[in-house]
Amino acid sequence: MPEEQQTIRMAFTLYIAGTSYQAVADALNHQNIPYCPEAPLWDKHKVKRLLENPRYTGKDGFPAAVDADTFQAARKKAEEKNALRQPRGGKSPIARLTPYFRCTCGGKLIRIGGKWLDSSELHLKCGSCGSTITTDTDTVLTEANRQIYAHEHPKQPAYAPSAEVIRLSNAINRGLEQPDFPEAVMALILQGVAARYDCCPEPISEYENLDHLPKADWNHFRRVVSYITITQEHIITVQFTDQAGKDE
Repeated sequence: MPEEQQTIRMAFTLYIAGTSYQAVADALNHQNIPYCPEAPLWDKHKVKRLLENPRYTGKDGFPAAVDADTFQAARKKAEEKNALRQPRGGKSPIARLTPYFRCTCGGKLIRIGGKWLDSSELHLKCGSCGSTITTDTDTVLTEANRQIYAHEHPKQPAYAPSAEVIRLSNAINRGLEQPDFPEAVMALILQGVAARYDCCPEPISEYENLDHLPKADWNHFRRVVSYITITQEHIITVQFTDQAGKDE
């Protein structure tokens, strides 16, 4: 079906652009795109299964929704993210970050669980108030690094929507108000995603991949980061020390 193919292409486009499984699921749910009539809501596991299924390239006679290059690009992105969670001769990036996690009450967030748990999820419990938080590992890594990078590069140009982005946003809003042609609306959404991506400022240093903590910068990280607050609403806020922004 054309609607299903549009949904599949949207999921691949968002994921390849760096969006996590959960964020893709949230985007699909926000657009009221059902997974299936019996279970309409998307979650990260459904998105993961979709992105790993080669039949969407036209395999075994299934209608092709994406080409082989797009499918392989998604697989490469998944491999990169999986590698970030695997320790190589030392602590993984998320293990290095864990001692800095704090609850909104100020208490230390302790990582709980075991090897049997999904490594894409981060399970935390506050040692003070006892509240528990389950969030997405990739989201924590990416957001922490985004804030650190933005702090270290304050002169980086901000995102500025182009005239094309504004035009497409207005067209999408009009289409959502009168969804008589869902295929056209979905096509506009995909165009809007691409247009917004084109407006993102180019990184001004070697840190083009913000999904990881560069090993060479770990000592610097320990000097400039005081703690990282994670809320029940999965909001990640990096608190910097008084040394932040000073030359080493």
